[in-house]
Amino acid sequence: MALLLALTVVAAYGYTLTADIADDQEAFLPDGSELVAAMDKLAASFPESSELEAVQVVLRGDVMSPGGAADAIAATRAAAGHPDLSRYLFAGRPPTSPGHVLSAMIAGAGGDPRAVDLAAVSQADIDAALADEANVELVPLLDEMVARNEDGAVVGGIGVVTVNAGGDLEGLAEAQLAADDGVQAVDLAELDSARTLSSGKIGKESDDSSASSLAILMLLAFAVIAVLLVLFYRQVGDVLLTLGGLILTVVWALGFQGLLGPDGLGLIGAPSVLAQMVPVMLIGLCVDYGIQGTSRYREVRAEGAEVSEGISKSVSSVMLPLGLAGATTIISFFTNLFGDISGLADFGVVAGVGVACGLVVFLTGVPAARVLIDRRAQAKGKRPSIRRIDQAIPGAGRVVEAIAKATVKNPAAILVLAGAVTLFFGVMTTGLSTSFNTSDFLPGGTESKEDVDFLSDHLGGNTEPVTVLVESDLADDRTIRNLLDFGFAVEDPLQKPEAVSSGITLSLGTYYNSLPSDVTAQIIREIESSRINPLIVDNAAIDRALALMREYDPAAFDSVVDLDPDGEHDRTILQFNAFTGDSDRTRDLFADVDGLWLGDDEDITPIASEITSLEVTDSLTDSQATSIALTIVAALVVLVLFFWFTEFRPMLAILAVLPILLVLVWVLGTMTLLGFSYNVITALITALSIGIGVDYTIHITHRFIEEREHRGKSIRQAINSTMRTTGGALIGSALTTALGFAVLVFSPIPPMGQFGLLTAITVSYSLIAAVVVLPPMLVTWAAYHHWRKSSQAGT
Repeated sequence: MALLLALTVVAAYGYTLTADIADDQEAFLPDGSELVAAMDKLAASFPESSELEAVQVVLRGDVMSPGGAADAIAATRAAAGHPDLSRYLFAGRPPTSPGHVLSAMIAGAGGDPRAVDLAAVSQADIDAALADEANVELVPLLDEMVARNEDGAVVGGIGVVTVNAGGDLEGLAEAQLAADDGVQAVDLAELDSARTLSSGKIGKESDDSSASSLAILMLLAFAVIAVLLVLFYRQVGDVLLTLGGLILTVVWALGFQGLLGPDGLGLIGAPSVLAQMVPVMLIGLCVDYGIQGTSRYREVRAEGAEVSEGISKSVSSVMLPLGLAGATTIISFFTNLFGDISGLADFGVVAGVGVACGLVVFLTGVPAARVLIDRRAQAKGKRPSIRRIDQAIPGAGRVVEAIAKATVKNPAAILVLAGAVTLFFGVMTTGLSTSFNTSDFLPGGTESKEDVDFLSDHLGGNTEPVTVLVESDLADDRTIRNLLDFGFAVEDPLQKPEAVSSGITLSLGTYYNSLPSDVTAQIIREIESSRINPLIVDNAAIDRALALMREYDPAAFDSVVDLDPDGEHDRTILQFNAFTGDSDRTRDLFADVDGLWLGDDEDITPIASEITSLEVTDSLTDSQATSIALTIVAALVVLVLFFWFTEFRPMLAILAVLPILLVLVWVLGTMTLLGFSYNVITALITALSIGIGVDYTIHITHRFIEEREHRGKSIRQAINSTMRTTGGALIGSALTTALGFAVLVFSPIPPMGQFGLLTAITVSYSLIAAVVVLPPMLVTWAAYHHWRKSSQAGT
């Protein structure tokens, strides 16, 4: 106990070293990712375009009326002109809204939109401007900013303020929140409401919702587990010991996370979003250690052992199965170290160390505390409860006894039924979707969630800037033609990708169009006089034309072009807006951009926050799939070695792992039935199912071998004893874990709710696999070896 106290002090010190939660998506991109490399190049060549974001002003009401259009301008100006946000404005894209576009239409060619007083404009004036053929090019831009319902009626719109973080993501987030307050304070004349939608606001609302709800749900989960432990244990001391062990496990895990982190030993990075889930996972995984230890202790006490002898026998009997199950779980987390995603590797280390902490606590600390408590009670003449846990759940004994009898009587029938169920879920798995909407990850009831859904329903989605980095020799005639063709295609309604919500907003072409007519005339003369043939222009002439373009406005030119003196790695950018929120649409954007670029695919890389999020999600999902495969292999190797050297029965390892493979299929098939997609959260559950499931199958396998091989019981007696004792305890353990996780279903954050529900389902399936599928395998295996041994003896 003194040693545990010392370790707790060390862990507490380590907790003080815990770094702030990292908000860096690059930590979850594979090392050497082309996207990360492109982002670094973009930051080096075009820093003012490297961290573009769109602060959207979500407008509700008729933005096509004079008063509504005027309100749209006022709200957008309030956001762009806010003192905190204005210093982040991106000069390449002035703030705009439906009101700005209508003002430009009314002003006409050559007119000044700023001089238009929408308050003095009639609806007839707006309708006339919309019908004017001279404004035909502005109509698509207006349509992209006006929200309509199914009947085509105007219900709102958006204003767009493009900003650049400039490396100060935290400062920009705070500025976005301040600007939102400024927008909501605008006195609107006609619109119903105006407020901003930005990454800063989404992050703040998500953090607040996550922090408050997670704390409440964690307390509720602890309360549910405590109530169940009271029902199972009927002994306050044992309940407090198990809960105390869980709390100590979490404290140690968080402490060692700080010690290993950047402010400690520097072996892992700052905590990530995934690391926040570690305490929840540890509670679910380690409560089993407490229940199994208490169950076995009561068994030996019921057989007449005193306190010290009871602790000694119970710890020695559960140490192997718990240690083996824990080691397999730790390995499953540590397999993330073999991937190339640093954030996932750090998560694996923290979770693996946490499970190790749980093993130490429940195999040393809790038994030590129990010795002290029970000795003191015994000295006072009190006898602690030795009621067996398998008798705690009414009817559980009869259920496991019936399963045991059916297992011995008809093992083949049970296995055939399990195979049929697996086949059904396997067919369901073929329909599992990998698509998702980012809005599904927003907490419900927040303004951001409401605004994202509003834009998705009435406008096709919210938008963000996309920057396409082009790396090619700009003095090459073919490159220039490719740039022109790409720009024309994005502007063409028939060719542009579905996700694109605007024309080209910034490029070498837009810079060229901004040049005075005398400069463009000089460039054209230079090009025309240097044609090699009607289709090809001399590269030297293109170099001279680029020099003329840069000479006029070097700063503006350098904002879109970075010329390499060797002419081999010139860089330029093209920017446009795209709808966000749908993973399939973003994947299609990848493919469409490649298709519109007529040069080498390696020449271009689209960059945007949504694209990065999709890349992160795909990388994590793929990595988890690899981790599952590695975990299965590692579990097989560890269990084969263990059962080979201890029992000379390597086949037992396959029997212990095979039911978990069935559980994986069942979980994936259930995800299809529930309409869940295979994403980073659900992939984490499937990986976790191995750790949970192997724990249960190891307990059953080890107890059966103990009863059969070491106590000389018959197959029937061994399986009955195993199911009655260990099986009964597993039911209590699984019920506690499942209901504890199920509490998370009430989380306002959908991924957390999915995590809780799927974990509860996974625990239930793992229990079924351990007490229904595994026993017939063990019985069949034991019967075969008994027959083989009898045959050899007969010969």
